[in-house]
Amino acid sequence: MKYKTLIALSLTALSFTGCSFVPNYQKPNIETPEQWSDKEHEASSIILYDWWKSFGSKELDALMEEALKNNTGLLAGLQRIEQARAALKIAGATLLPSIDGSANASRSRTNPNSGASSTGTSLSTGLSVAYEIDLFGANRATQEAAKEGWFGSIYDQKALELTLIGDVASTYFTLINLRERLKIADNNLKNTQEILRIIQARVDSGSESDLELAQQKTAVASNESSRATIAEQLKNTENALAVLSGKPPQSITIERKTLNNLTIPDIAPMQPSLLLERRPDLLSAEADLRAAEADIGVARAAFFPSLSLGANGTISSNGFSDPSATVLSLTSTLAAPIFQGGRLKGGLEQATAKQLELVQTYRGNVLTAFQEVEDALAAVKAAQVRETALKTAAEQARRAYNLSKNRYDAGAIDFQTLLDTQTSQLNAEDSYAQARLSRLNTSIVLYLTLGGGWKSEE
Repeated sequence: MKYKTLIALSLTALSFTGCSFVPNYQKPNIETPEQWSDKEHEASSIILYDWWKSFGSKELDALMEEALKNNTGLLAGLQRIEQARAALKIAGATLLPSIDGSANASRSRTNPNSGASSTGTSLSTGLSVAYEIDLFGANRATQEAAKEGWFGSIYDQKALELTLIGDVASTYFTLINLRERLKIADNNLKNTQEILRIIQARVDSGSESDLELAQQKTAVASNESSRATIAEQLKNTENALAVLSGKPPQSITIERKTLNNLTIPDIAPMQPSLLLERRPDLLSAEADLRAAEADIGVARAAFFPSLSLGANGTISSNGFSDPSATVLSLTSTLAAPIFQGGRLKGGLEQATAKQLELVQTYRGNVLTAFQEVEDALAAVKAAQVRETALKTAAEQARRAYNLSKNRYDAGAIDFQTLLDTQTSQLNAEDSYAQARLSRLNTSIVLYLTLGGGWKSEE
């Protein structure tokens, strides 16, 4: 009779297993702009994943391949995905029965004082099955939260990968730019040293004063200091690029000497509405939100009873040839919270507040993403204008310096005028080199803010 009651209770419980207290997910309502403010480009739905190849540098392509294969941060991120996958397996195990087996063997000997001794052998094997019926969806909600955590780890890995790609490209361009600037510094140092030699000769002949000599020595020392700073930055950048590639410092060789023959791509952004599907950081934030809603389901289910079923079977005998005895037992346990001192209510309030927090976090991340694209579009446009203007300025400053030097050699202008044009040339050429780098870097930033060509396959 009791077995019939247990079976009836189990069937009734199973009818409730479709019940879930997880809120129905709704994507937060966020006003999405219809188009970007930069109307010079038609919207595109395609950005290639290997967008860095558009710069036209085989050397950069090879560096990127090495970094994506060997970067330690990226490899560590893969293990975080495996941890999240394992956590999902653990959470899913609660939805299935657990089965345990046991075996026992013992041998005893008695030696009573009044008679002969006797020996006995006892053998037993057992099997137990336990299953918690997920009446109100707590275990399924826990599994759902773990699944979203796994998805989140995948999105985080993609975001990390995009960051690495951007870092490798920008570090590579910075390294080449520093080589250009070092060459500029060498040329300017050579020029100031040559002028110093001329002035020294004129001072020795009595045609120049010590004032001009001291001023030029100051210019030489200043250029020497600037060159040393650039050389240090160049070495540090080489080391950083090696580490990004997963190699020790000083273990890479970069052949390129100038940025001038690189291609700067014309990037057409996709529609703003597509950005939510192309940015892994936004999808990670949404996965966190989904996991938080699943946690609400867990907290709600905790208010209701839990039902566990069990079965145990044991076979025992007094020896290998003796008849066996079999024992079978079935159990069911219904446990319900009666008084928890506010713990369950507090848990639900905490889970709800966390979910509301993540709604606002997600909304803020989306708005920031829109801002980043708008800022990047403006930066690309401004960088192009600056580069063109500073290229002209550098050309004219170089021409002015050559004219001034010729006039100074002819005695038509004083030394201060020559020194001023010399300083202007140094500043103009250095500014142009940095403007070229800035234009490349703004292109990198725009690619990254648009999701770097990545698209979720979920």
